[in-house]
Order: sequence, then C-alpha cells, then structure tokens
Amino acid sequence: MASVRRRFLFEIIGRLWKFLALFGAIWVIAAVGFFLLQGDDSLFVSFYWAIVTLTTIGYGDILPTTMAARAFTIVVAASQLFLLGYLITVITTVVGEESQRRLLGTLGTDMRGHVIVLGWSAVGSAAVRELLTEEQKVAVVADRAEDVANIRALAKEDRLFVTYGPPADVDILKRVNVEAAHSVIVATKDDAENLIAALNLRAISKTIRIVVSVSRPELKETLRSAGVTYVASPGDLGGRLCANAAFRPDVAMAIEDLTEGDIGADLQEYVLTDRTPISTQTLLEAEAIVRKNTDCLVVGIARSDATGEFQTVLNPPTTTAFRPGDAILVLGTNDNIVRFHKWFGVNQGR
Repeated sequence: MASVRRRFLFEIIGRLWKFLALFGAIWVIAAVGFFLLQGDDSLFVSFYWAIVTLTTIGYGDILPTTMAARAFTIVVAASQLFLLGYLITVITTVVGEESQRRLLGTLGTDMRGHVIVLGWSAVGSAAVRELLTEEQKVAVVADRAEDVANIRALAKEDRLFVTYGPPADVDILKRVNVEAAHSVIVATKDDAENLIAALNLRAISKTIRIVVSVSRPELKETLRSAGVTYVASPGDLGGRLCANAAFRPDVAMAIEDLTEGDIGADLQEYVLTDRTPISTQTLLEAEAIVRKNTDCLVVGIARSDATGEFQTVLNPPTTTAFRPGDAILVLGTNDNIVRFHKWFGVNQGR
C-alpha cells in the first residue's frame, strides 16, 4: 500500500532529524577540536579526519600525533558508539511502533471496492464470514483493540483489513477508506450508534450503499429517511424463520441454507449488460438458455423504477422481457453457480 509506505518513510525521517542534528554537532566539535589540538593540519583535513573517525572507516592516513589530540580521539570514538546506539534505538522504535499500528489497523487501508463492516456484533461477525466466503474484500471496525487479532485470523491481509474504534467516528470511517468502498454494513449493538454512523456515512458519500442492522424494527423508516439503502431487523427475520420452522421446517431450512454461501446451494444476483449471454430475451427464453448452459434457475428480476430505486419481483411472468441494467436472481447448487459465473462473464452483485 503506497500511502502506508509513504507514512512510514515520513515517520522515519521525522524521528531521524534529531539524530542527524546531533551527529552534525559532534562532527563539527570533533573537527574543530582536532584542528586546535593537532595544530599542523588544515580545517578541511580536520573535518575529513572527523567524518572518517565517526563513521569508523579509519583509513589511517591522518593520525593524531600530540597527546592531547590522541586523548581527544578517544572521546570522539566513544561518542561514535553512543551515536550508533541512538540510531539503532530510533530505527527499532519506529519499526516496532509501525508494526503495532499495522497490526491494530490504525494506519488505515488503501482497499477499493470493498465492503466495510462496522461493529463486531453477532450480526457483524456473521456478515464478515459470509462476505469472505463470497470472496469479497472486507474492512472491519471492531469495538475493542483486543478483538483485532482474532478477526485478522479469518483471512489474508489482501482480503481482510481490521481496525478498532468508535464505528460512528468520521476519522475511523476515513481510516477504512469509506470513500472508495462498495458498501457499508452497520451492525453495532447500539441502535443509536447505528443511526449516527449511517448519518455520517451519508454525509461522507452520497452514493455509497448503506445496510443497517437494528434491533428495534420501528427505526426502519427513520433510517430509510436518513438515506440508508437497506434496513435489516435480525429479530424480525429470526421470528419469521422460527414461525416457518414450526409448521413447514423444510422451507425454513431452505431459506437458511440459501443465506449461507458455503452450504450446498446459493442465490446470487447478476446485472445484465449488452455483452452478457442474456440481455434482451424474455424470461422463458432466458430460463432455457441458462438451464442449458449452467443448470441454474432464474427465479427473479430487479429493475430500477423512475426514482432509480430497484424493485425486486420473484417468479415474474414468463413474458417479462429483460433489458441491460436489469439484475437477475439466479438459484443453483454451488457447482452450478461456479459454471454460471464462468459462462456469464461478470462478477455477481450490484
């Protein structure tokens, strides 16, 4: 990450100026002292002798001949050991601090097109694992520094960035490069903090997709009016799944399986373009083409209305004609979804 390396370089330079100033002062003192105590060399030669001595090169072409100059040389040589120790201390301190900052994510990330998850709650944890299963790049803001190491262990550094801090804080949002993100999932344990985070996110970016999880369903309209793209209430969803499981358990199991990308089957979304294998066919024609090439099923369509909002229709009429810009919902086993992805030629998601 170029900006992180740049920050590290500036940090090194910022810490080294004191060493360089001290080195320069000792160099001048050593040169002037040798000039005064040796007596038979020019000032330029004295500066040459001082730098050769301080850098431990020691060519031996210029030697102190007076007792005073030799005693002074002992002092200069001893100061070189102090300078070397000071230099090593500065470098190891900066490297250590940089490593600690990198591990805690406080240096920020240069990720682009990633999904940000604010809050390491039960919802946030499940969302991160699902996103990683779907091979998305993820940036996580945890509530506590001690959570960072455990979250980092979930994936490699190029796919998962983790930091910590108040999720609604603007500086923290900039740390996870929110302006270059694809979308943000706000899933802290506090609904009020979720609302503040959503407002700050919308203030930073007018176009980013914001998904918020709330425990109180009555906040849904408030969040939508604040510019949130989608509001989820885990309590409502869990209640509906439990109700289904009570008298049609296989339906509940199917819904649960479809929301987990690594279990048997998956429901994915793809956007049609002029170059995709299907783009202007009717649903009946598209179903036949998709089934023949991938064994997947087209089960729905999402199309933007006059306001630009996408409306989703499941099991649309077979006469529905597709057009570029529509999003289709595709159902299939994991193997068939892989075949569809290769055949269709674009990444899933909108």
